[in-house]
Amino acid sequence: MSQDEKFSDNEIENLQIENEMLRIQLKAQFGDAFQMESSNSLPPEIENQFLKNILAFQGANNTETITVHDKIGKPFYPSADKLTQLEISQELQRIMLLLKKNDILLDFSHGPYPDEEIYRFITEELFSQQTEIDSITGLKWNFIYEEFHPDNRVDIEKNTHKFFTHWFNRMFDSYSWELDDEIITSDGARYSRQQLYTKLNNFFNSFVRFEKNAYNIKMIDVAEQDDGSALGFSEGMYKYDAVMENREILHFEDSYKLYMCRQGKEWRIFNFVMPGFVW
Repeated sequence: MSQDEKFSDNEIENLQIENEMLRIQLKAQFGDAFQMESSNSLPPEIENQFLKNILAFQGANNTETITVHDKIGKPFYPSADKLTQLEISQELQRIMLLLKKNDILLDFSHGPYPDEEIYRFITEELFSQQTEIDSITGLKWNFIYEEFHPDNRVDIEKNTHKFFTHWFNRMFDSYSWELDDEIITSDGARYSRQQLYTKLNNFFNSFVRFEKNAYNIKMIDVAEQDDGSALGFSEGMYKYDAVMENREILHFEDSYKLYMCRQGKEWRIFNFVMPGFVW
């Protein structure tokens, strides 16, 4: 994107869009070796410069790559089908040490997972991933298991918690990544992110604060689609006291439902039903 080209009149939103495009470019260029997601704690202008520096560095250092298996010395590894559970655990420990010794890290966002599952993943998938032949001293290659095998139910649960955190604080903004770019209500009305923020803030501004917040998750469901996407939802009970400026308290208690869709590996909320809030 040139300096004169802008996606939005809002400078912060423009940077966030540009950052997302830079991440897509890096992901397309380096595949699963590039594992950087957007960070709410990192200012968008700092993240923008960081991503540009990575592109500039890689452009100036077009190094050769080899597989992870080659990188760690092509160790022999038995098929999981030929090993007992104890042998799998022992082989897994050996291979994890080899990975670490060669500055290749395998992290897990969730888990724990069975040793056999991780052993199969490493030997059948991770070993074929590409890394640089001559890495910079101190540079570690980081792979995340869930980037290869997303846990849909865990991701939906995480989105639910993020949504309620923003609801408790009575503030949604451009960092509320659990929301989709467009909200579609049950009657077909469509709201852009900015339109949604305006509608929510009008609702929140009717009250001084929320008290006695509580919610649970009773059910999560996922339906995979033929095109590789997925639909899902979380539902449960939620209650809170909304304190008005005149100190009057309105008590809301009912069931909620958050509708989500997954494109690629990311889940986003595209519709929701919340007690007290009317579209």
